[in-house]
Amino acid sequence: MKTPVYIPVMGHHVPEERITNEQLEASLETTDDWIMSHVGIKERRSARRDQRPSDLGVLASQHALEKAGWKAEDVDLLVCATTTPDALAPATSCFIGMKMGINPVSVDVAAACSGFVYALQATHGFMLSGGYRRAICCATEDYTRMTDYTNRETCIFFGDSAGTALMQLEQPKTGLELVDVHLVAVNEGAPHVDLPINGYFSQVGNKVRDYATRCFYDRSVEMLERHDLKAGDLRAFVGHQANLVVLNLVAERLGLTAEQHWHNVEWVGNQGAAGVATCFSQKLEEHAADLKDGDLFLLTTFGAGFTTGSALLRWIDTES
Repeated sequence: MKTPVYIPVMGHHVPEERITNEQLEASLETTDDWIMSHVGIKERRSARRDQRPSDLGVLASQHALEKAGWKAEDVDLLVCATTTPDALAPATSCFIGMKMGINPVSVDVAAACSGFVYALQATHGFMLSGGYRRAICCATEDYTRMTDYTNRETCIFFGDSAGTALMQLEQPKTGLELVDVHLVAVNEGAPHVDLPINGYFSQVGNKVRDYATRCFYDRSVEMLERHDLKAGDLRAFVGHQANLVVLNLVAERLGLTAEQHWHNVEWVGNQGAAGVATCFSQKLEEHAADLKDGDLFLLTTFGAGFTTGSALLRWIDTES
């Protein structure tokens, strides 16, 4: 990117309520062993029934604002990625702004599970073309209300959460530089994943798995090659938190170590667009003491459509 945009902090919100494999065993013909061996998910988080995606987005954004020391009214752009919006209209970003008591320019991005990476690109473009100086880039999902819990092929996956990146034009003393984003669409995959209005999520599992595995790998390699990098140059890789078994296969194929592979899907579930954001935010907090200036992070996503893409970020620390 010729003109970089920076992320001073990330924030996240993960609900407390859990849906465990043992709970699913009680109502479905499945077992904890089968779920762990096939998708690697132990439990999923669930929003309260009185919460909407915008509520989760507010909590994640407030977490980020508190960490950054920003006032909410400092924000002049709010971009929200979601596939489970509060309503068809208005945009979920408008509800987030309303609940935070602010009036930034607000827009949603609908790119399914690739939404956060697509939203990073969209926020970057809005900031440079529109002169916005401080932005919230949020991904929020409430998939548990879109899940059929009598369908064992889908209900083993999904959880709820929200993740937020604050974005600014000025380089922070510590934080992240958005180095590059590369997006791809494979639209022949559109019929294979479906979330109809007033319906439940469904997918053609074998086709999605094949495409996802290939696209995860291809997008990651493409981004590394664009910057003459190897997997060993990365501080960490964060993939769309779809399925730990698939993520582990991709990480192994890329040649990543266990320490380089950051994930939270086993405890939070597949969180749609929010998963890569919550995982990245959580792990940045966990590793805050050992982050070094120049550390590189690769975020790679895959979602319905098919949408797919990668973002490369660099850690900045001018104080060490």
